[in-house]
Amino acid sequence: MPRFTPPLRDLAFVLDDVLNADQHLAALPACKDISSADLQSITEEAGRFAAKEILPLNQVAHREGCTWHDGQVRTPTGFPAAYAQFKELGWPSLCAPVEAGGQGLPRLAFSLLAEMLSSCSHAFGMYACINHCASACLKHSASPELQQRWLPRLATGEVIASMCMTEPQAGSDIGLVLTRAQAHDDGSYRLQGSKIFASGAEQDLSDNNMHLVLARLPDAPPGSRGLSLFLVPKLLEDGTRNTVFCDGIEHKMGLHGSATCALRFEQAVGWLVGAPHRGLAAMFPMMNEARLFTGLQALGLSEQALQNALDYAQERRQGRAPGSSDTSLLIAHADVQRMLLAQKAWTEGARVFTHWTALLIDVAEHHPDAVLRERTAATVGLLTPIIKGFLAENAQQSLSLALQVFGGHGYVEETGIEQLVRDARVLTLYEGTTGIQAQDLLLRKVLPDQAQQLNVLISEMHEWLAGADPKHLHGWETSLPETLALLQSLTQMLLEQQDTMAALQASTPYLRIAGHAVLAYLWARSTYAASPQAAQSSIWHQGKLDTATYYRTQLLPEILHQAAALRALPTHTPVIVE
Repeated sequence: MPRFTPPLRDLAFVLDDVLNADQHLAALPACKDISSADLQSITEEAGRFAAKEILPLNQVAHREGCTWHDGQVRTPTGFPAAYAQFKELGWPSLCAPVEAGGQGLPRLAFSLLAEMLSSCSHAFGMYACINHCASACLKHSASPELQQRWLPRLATGEVIASMCMTEPQAGSDIGLVLTRAQAHDDGSYRLQGSKIFASGAEQDLSDNNMHLVLARLPDAPPGSRGLSLFLVPKLLEDGTRNTVFCDGIEHKMGLHGSATCALRFEQAVGWLVGAPHRGLAAMFPMMNEARLFTGLQALGLSEQALQNALDYAQERRQGRAPGSSDTSLLIAHADVQRMLLAQKAWTEGARVFTHWTALLIDVAEHHPDAVLRERTAATVGLLTPIIKGFLAENAQQSLSLALQVFGGHGYVEETGIEQLVRDARVLTLYEGTTGIQAQDLLLRKVLPDQAQQLNVLISEMHEWLAGADPKHLHGWETSLPETLALLQSLTQMLLEQQDTMAALQASTPYLRIAGHAVLAYLWARSTYAASPQAAQSSIWHQGKLDTATYYRTQLLPEILHQAAALRALPTHTPVIVE
């Protein structure tokens, strides 16, 4: 069975040495009593629970999958008991508001928990973490009555939320949604229609589901501007079953333990969340949290794959490395070292990226300075499509390399690597494909404000660099400014073109370049934090510097290829024929 050891030392390095979490949390009135030591204790316990209780279920989930019969879904063996323990230990309430029965901990605490769960079972994490995303939606848009009724239930985990957006004819183009809602005399609504790809929308872990459903009112304008959001429970307040039916589950290439449901609403009772025809605005907090969660899933899957690939490379003997007179361990081979370093660079970089963003969310929500809150929230908005699109794609590379380290043994089920590769593939698809994230970044976040928010972020990066001692930067004093200058140059070129088709063609390479720019900044900060201790002969910190150097010299140059491709994009619509 694959193993997982919580990466506590690297997490402590990220929280204390790179992000200086204590200082940032101390400046937030709602978080001032929470220290980095508290967060590390939470992480240690979350890692213990995930490794002991959840990891053993992961291969079982892959083999068994979920089953559907007569409208009922059965999750894999062990999932109901593990979820009951998850609830009993209070994990669903970690970051829920105190007034809703939650613990009121920083968003950073959820980020750490989600990494641990995602490292041990992508499928279990889908059920365990969705309520956090749904709570963001209700806190943002639901009426006080709905919040009072449903936030405590989400905090205890007694209900599991689902996001019901997609329909057979309406995938990412949700303007094509046909589900209808009609007002009822008692203030509720009746929904009629069908949804697909609703993760966890029917399961045997909780008695009740809380569906958040996009639908149209009779007077709705066409397109996405005519969508409204509704809360539709599986069970009504008197315990009777609502007229929501699960017509089946998808049979997928991976993530078999997570039920992906087709739902049918037959005059189902629901309540409006937010204003009429403002469903997308009400849903955005949940969607954005789900996109950030996808980055944590990418991190978790990559971490488990890296740990097991490293173990295998240190015990498996194959071939002779240069200078060896006997069969060598895999790790002695230069190409295996290359693959392991690439995995480390993607994985450890993702760890800083995701938890730094979580800390920014805490600042945006709780800092006493309103101007700083607004500026930080804008930065989080800019980073969200990068985290989802960039980190999800990086995980594909990382997991493919892990499989390559195992060779043929990675392609068989026993090692568990092929499961991780299958499970991770969906990361680039749900919550919007990579191309959709790229378009969101360039066409909605960068170009409309003439790159003002992007330039604010880049200025903050330059400000940090200006205050850093070059002797601890190990090459970043040159590489980081060059990377940021390239990003700004390409952004200016696209601004001057004022060509929507050109921007659409450029968006995906632009996402890769922007992602590298942020990751380069975070690897520069990691290098700066590790350098003094590496100079004192700390092998662990020297390993961090070696990984940073590998990223800087071997992976970061991808931006040159992407920039060349972006500049050479066709100026006309290409002809594609069979």
